[in-house]
Amino acid sequence: MNPIPASSTTPMYTSRRHRALWVVGVVFTAGLLAPPLFLGAARKGIVRHAVPAVYAAVIYPVALGRQWLPNPGNWISWVLAAAVLTAAAHAALLATPGEETAA
Repeated sequence: MNPIPASSTTPMYTSRRHRALWVVGVVFTAGLLAPPLFLGAARKGIVRHAVPAVYAAVIYPVALGRQWLPNPGNWISWVLAAAVLTAAAHAALLATPGEETAA
């Protein structure tokens, strides 16, 4: 497996507005857009390929299966909220072109 370089030459977003739209999209879709976002980042070599798989493994079963999962103590809401906030923060940390040249 090839290691991902610490600083990728390809920026994830084209502008700050593009980044804001993705972060808002991740939050407002309850995290359902997080795996496709990070799949694009993995294809560009910005994050490891395991990142979208981990987000998909956490978010999709909880978000889509909460009708059938037992929910003692309201754990589903807390897990989903933690996953969405983590994905949104991670998405916000990916660089735009101006930030790549400044670094």
